[in-house]
Amino acid sequence: MNAEQIVELRNRLACSRRVVVKVGSQVLCRADGSLDDAVLVQLCRDLARCLDAGCEVVLVSSGAVASGRSAAAEYPQANQLGKQALAAIGQPLLMARYRQLFGAHGRLVAQLLLTHADLADRSRFLHARRVIAELMSGGVLAIVNENDTIAVEELRFGDNDALAAQVAHVVSADALLLLTEVDGLCTADPRLDPTAVRIQAVALDDAAERYVSVASTSSLGTGGMGSKLAAARRAGSVGCVAAIAKGKLPGVIGLLLSGADVGTIVEPTHKRLTGKRSWLATSVRTRGCLHLDAGAVAALTGAGRSLLPIGVTAITGEFSVGDAVQLLGPTGETIGKGLIRYDSADARRAQGKRSDWLADHCPWLPAEIVHRDDLALK
Repeated sequence: MNAEQIVELRNRLACSRRVVVKVGSQVLCRADGSLDDAVLVQLCRDLARCLDAGCEVVLVSSGAVASGRSAAAEYPQANQLGKQALAAIGQPLLMARYRQLFGAHGRLVAQLLLTHADLADRSRFLHARRVIAELMSGGVLAIVNENDTIAVEELRFGDNDALAAQVAHVVSADALLLLTEVDGLCTADPRLDPTAVRIQAVALDDAAERYVSVASTSSLGTGGMGSKLAAARRAGSVGCVAAIAKGKLPGVIGLLLSGADVGTIVEPTHKRLTGKRSWLATSVRTRGCLHLDAGAVAALTGAGRSLLPIGVTAITGEFSVGDAVQLLGPTGETIGKGLIRYDSADARRAQGKRSDWLADHCPWLPAEIVHRDDLALK
């Protein structure tokens, strides 16, 4: 990406009027797991300034488990509590401090605790969108966290980076700011390699994952640079520009939203998905895969047609009618996602079959295995 393109991306970020800010445990907490009050004060001041300047802001905040661990340390009988119990202790403490700090700036806050199931269900997704929009219209700052206390593994986002990307989609954000403990995406882990260089911007076709260290987690957080890059790309898939930057840098939010050269900007797609397709692309987990031949890929991507069983060459996974499946091309490349109209047993029975065969042998099945209205192509 050349200098002119980078400036254009930063200018686009600076024009953002609706912003999702995600701050992780490593930014909010000290090494001992206690909340770093100086960072909280700075964060609340910076967000209040954004709100006062006319931006609409949603905060995705980690820190509940770390806050709970710090509080439980004062009680010997609570030393063996697990993460979900610690989250139950820490979440109200975290919100109480946010309420106090934002109150000093004349701002009211609201709490939303979500699981993946909340946003994977279309009706609950739309309800979350309506509630957050109502809060924003009333000048209230929505503070979102994963509902760690009740979320079971299959309902989890996995980390708040993934949650933030989905919240950015829920509110149709212009920008997603992922605040972390390092300056941005670098050529190596700067905590281990002093020669590491910050990458200013990541293009759509840049294989930036090669810079991501697998061992980039800590005892306080669940994400790493890999999850942040994945979240930035997910937000970018629906047209939201994302930035990864150092959360403890004074005034970092204002710097990013003024177009300053800080952090790493991730280029979004040029086509912004809307409505049902954007929900499908970002909020729904796939239950299986359909492998397609070249003719089917051309029909989907070039002609805008529905997927017929004759174009399916292989099927993996188990799924039910209405589940999301991943669509893969002949060489394994991802084509997109779709809501399937067959269960996995019927899909295997019908794969590769012509429409007239289906009419004779499986007349109860619809002609399209995935209808074009239920497709979100990459």
